[in-house]
Amino acid sequence: MFGLTTKQTASVITGCFVLVFSCVSWANSTVKTEEQKEAQQKLLAIQKQISQQSQQIDRNKTELSLIELAIEDTDRTIGDTTKRLKKLDKQLRDGRVKLGELRKRQAKLENDKKQQLDILAEQIKSAYQTGKHDYLMMLLNQESPAKLERALAYYQYLNKARVESVDELKQTITALESNKQALLEQQNALASLSNEQRAKAAELQSLRKQQKASFKQLAKQLKTEQDKLNRLKHSETSLNQLIETLASAVAKLPIFDNLAGLKAYQGNLPWPATGKVQNLFGKRKRGPIRWRGTVIDSKLGAPVKNIHAGQVIFSDWMKGFGLVLVVDHGEGYMSLYGHNQSLLKDVGDAVEAGETIALVGQSGGQSYPNLYFELRHQGKPVNPKSWCK
Repeated sequence: MFGLTTKQTASVITGCFVLVFSCVSWANSTVKTEEQKEAQQKLLAIQKQISQQSQQIDRNKTELSLIELAIEDTDRTIGDTTKRLKKLDKQLRDGRVKLGELRKRQAKLENDKKQQLDILAEQIKSAYQTGKHDYLMMLLNQESPAKLERALAYYQYLNKARVESVDELKQTITALESNKQALLEQQNALASLSNEQRAKAAELQSLRKQQKASFKQLAKQLKTEQDKLNRLKHSETSLNQLIETLASAVAKLPIFDNLAGLKAYQGNLPWPATGKVQNLFGKRKRGPIRWRGTVIDSKLGAPVKNIHAGQVIFSDWMKGFGLVLVVDHGEGYMSLYGHNQSLLKDVGDAVEAGETIALVGQSGGQSYPNLYFELRHQGKPVNPKSWCK
């Protein structure tokens, strides 16, 4: 399909599938027409077929192709592991907050219990002292009806207060036991999350070593300038074909009609990552190939932020560019983010300006962490420095 690899074609068709049916669900009721169901079944069949094709092993792969596959596999695994670690970090932060709240509640309940026991002790003491005057004797005491009435009222008050205090104490003890159980469960959950976090962190370190090793193998295979140029040409061609395919698909989807584009924001858009922006656009990259975007030198794992509101139309790995995310902003404007460590958004996700959509990495065979950034209008690259500040 349009000269793309089977995995890239699968990603594009999957993307179109998600966006088409997102549009249907937003524009209409949840009840699909027969035509929509039939279209969905056809798309699912195509998607399944392409997925099966991408899983087939080509035994005639060259050594360079096998290295590229190893790079892709490692990049994807690093992306998944990093995403899981990010979720674990949030779960641990939330879990610790909850644990703190449970501990505060436990302290409050213990204090309530102590106060209630003190009150009950006083009531029992008062009841004991009142009990020295036999209840029947008070009823038979006709010498002072007013005194009798006060004594009866006090006796009944003490009895009612004591019953209420006992009930409150029972409720507090029950709440204490429940909170203790919740505390124990939360502590166990945090311990489990911490263990998984350590395991994932160790796995990530091992994967990064694999990534560096694969990069060295790639560098050894690309012995001549022609080898490097051929790889670069293939990567650039694949990217252009991908953009053309995405642009064609987006043009047919009415869901993008409400996206106003970037024209009104030229010169005022934020850069997607912090760090040194290399002045590369239009400069010679290798041979006849020129830079169509720019590179931002940044820290590994730094947030990659969306430059303007839009919709994710591609979120996958591409040869030469690693883990790539493409956002459509409407009116033919697209932004592309490559070399990522992890992609945090999926095809079909609506993204706001400034929202973190990925993490800076060195996927696609990069020797150091950076973000590859492109802006396109009607499929043609435009200089990011003319749009971002």
